[in-house]
Amino acid sequence: MWKLRRFLIPYRRQATLGALFKFIEVVCELLLPSLMAIIVDQGVKTRNTHFVVQHGLLMIGMAIFGLLSASVCQYFAARSAQGYGTDLRRSLFAHITKLSYQQQDEFGAATLTTRLTNDVNQMQLWVAMSIRQVSRAPFMIIGSLLMAFIMDRHLALILLIATPILGLVVYWLTTRMSPLYRRYQSQLDHLSAVVKENLSGVRVIRAFAKTDTETAKFNDANTQQTETGLKIGRLSAIYNPMTATVVNLMTIAILWASGSRINLGTLDQGTVLAFINYVNMILSAVLMLSNLVILLTKAMASAARVNEIMATEPAIISATTTTQQLEEKQDPILQYQHVSFYADSDQADQSDAILKDINFVVNDQETIGIIGGTGSGKSTLINLLPRLKQFSTGEIKLFGQSISALSLPQLRSLISIVPQHVDLFSGTIASNLRFGNPEATDQDLTDALATAQATAFVDQQALGLNAPVERDGRNFSGGQRQRIAIARALVKQAPILLLDDATSALDYLTEAHFREALKQQSWLRGTLIISQRVGTVMHADRVLVLKNGRVVGFDTHEALLKDNYYYQELVASQLDQDEAGE
Repeated sequence: MWKLRRFLIPYRRQATLGALFKFIEVVCELLLPSLMAIIVDQGVKTRNTHFVVQHGLLMIGMAIFGLLSASVCQYFAARSAQGYGTDLRRSLFAHITKLSYQQQDEFGAATLTTRLTNDVNQMQLWVAMSIRQVSRAPFMIIGSLLMAFIMDRHLALILLIATPILGLVVYWLTTRMSPLYRRYQSQLDHLSAVVKENLSGVRVIRAFAKTDTETAKFNDANTQQTETGLKIGRLSAIYNPMTATVVNLMTIAILWASGSRINLGTLDQGTVLAFINYVNMILSAVLMLSNLVILLTKAMASAARVNEIMATEPAIISATTTTQQLEEKQDPILQYQHVSFYADSDQADQSDAILKDINFVVNDQETIGIIGGTGSGKSTLINLLPRLKQFSTGEIKLFGQSISALSLPQLRSLISIVPQHVDLFSGTIASNLRFGNPEATDQDLTDALATAQATAFVDQQALGLNAPVERDGRNFSGGQRQRIAIARALVKQAPILLLDDATSALDYLTEAHFREALKQQSWLRGTLIISQRVGTVMHADRVLVLKNGRVVGFDTHEALLKDNYYYQELVASQLDQDEAGE
C-alpha cells in the first residue's frame, strides 16, 4: 500500500478535508449523550418544559450539523477514492500494455484482469473507508472515554477496563479471519482462471468428451473456495454474539454500580443513560476498527498483487527519442544480422535457442516467403521486427536504422501485421478497418477490402461498412475474419507488411487473387509471408526455410527445389511434380 501512495498525493487536500469534517461529526455525536443527560436531570426531573424544548432543539441542531459534516466527508472521501482508483487503474493498465508477450503469459490473462479490476477496487474501498472511519473510530473511543471521565470517574473505570477486553475479543476474531480472506482472494483468482479456460476451450472439451473431467476440476476449485467461505462465515457468525456479550456485561456492570448511588442521590439517571450511550458508541467504534483491519488485510493483499505487476520491468524498452528521418530508399530495406532468441534470455544454457544466428536481407519491393515445420520459429521471427518480442542477441535494421534505436511508436508505424490469431474488436467493420489509420476515408476502406478479396461479403451486409462486428468477430466466418484483418493492415499503408499464416482460411483461388492484388500496392516496400503451405510461399521472390530455429535455405523457389533437400521434402509432401514446377 505504501508504495502506491503516490496515486493518493494529488487528492491529499480532499482526503484531509474529509477527515476534518468526520472529526466535526464525531464531536457533535459525542456531545449528544451529555445534552440528553442534562435534559433528563435538569429538565424532565424538574418538569421544566421550556428547558427541555430549548435543549432538545439544540440537540436537533447539533445532529443536523453532524449530518451535514458527514455528508461533506462522504463527498471528499468519494472524490479521493475514485480519483485514486482511476489513476491507479489507468497506470496499471498502461504498464500491462508495455509488458512483453512472455511477461503477460507468466501472469496470465485471468489474474491480470482480476488485479486490474477486483484488486484495485479493494484498494479504492480501503481509501474511502479509511478517510471516513480511521479518523472516526479512534476519536469515538477516546472521546467516549474522555466524556465518561468528565461525567463520572467511578463509572468511567468500568469502560476503561472493559474497552480493552472488547478490543481483545475483536482482535482474536480478526487475526483468524484475515488469513482466510487472503486465501479466499487467491482461490477466487484460481477459480476465475478455471472458468475462463473452460469457456474459451468449450469446443475442444466437448469434442474430446472431457466435460466431466473439466466439471470435476471446476467443482474442486469451487469446493475449496466454498470451504474457505464457510470458515469465514462461521467466524462471522460468532462475531456479533461475542461482542454483544461483552457490551451487555458492560451495561450490566454500569447499572449494578449505579443503582445504589441513584437511590442515595449521588448519581443522576441522565448520567447513567449517557454512559450506556457511550458504551454503544465504543462498541460501534471497535467494530469499525475491526472491519477496517479486515479491509486493510484485503487491501494489502491486493496491493502486493498490484505491486508485483508494477515492479515488473518491461522486457522491451522503447527508445526515448524519435529518429527524425529514415532513409526509406535504403536497399536492403530490412536486415537480420546474427539474430538469436531465447525463451529465457537469462538462462545459462542457451543451446536450445528458439531462433539461432538468423541472417537474411529483404530488398526494396521484395516479397519473402517464410516456411518451416511446426515450432521452427516462424512467428517468433517476424514478431521480433515490431519488437512484440525482444531478440536476445544480434541486430535488426529497418531502412538502415537499428530498430532498437527507434521509439516503439515510430517503429510500429512502419509495420502492418496480420497475426496468426485474428483479433477483431466489437464495433463496426469500418471501426475495425480504421484501427491503424483513424483518418482513412471510406474510399481507402473500400480499396483495402477489394485488395483483401472481402468486397463481396461486406457488400452483402445490410449496413455495408457500418455492419456490426461482435467481440472477436464471432458473427463472421474464419475466412471473413482473416480478410477483414488483412484489409485492416492494408488501410494502415505501412511500408512493411507481415502476414503470419494470414491466408490459411482462404481457398487457393481467393488467395491467388489476393496475391495479385497485393502486387499493385505501390506504397508497399516489403512483404514477409509466413505459411505452412508451399503453394503460398512459392510465388514469393525468395523463400526463407527454417528448421529448428535455424535458416537452412534462402533462395528462390526454383533454386531451393533444385538444391535444398529439406525444402524438397516439404514440397513433395504437399505438391505433385507439376504443381511444384509452376
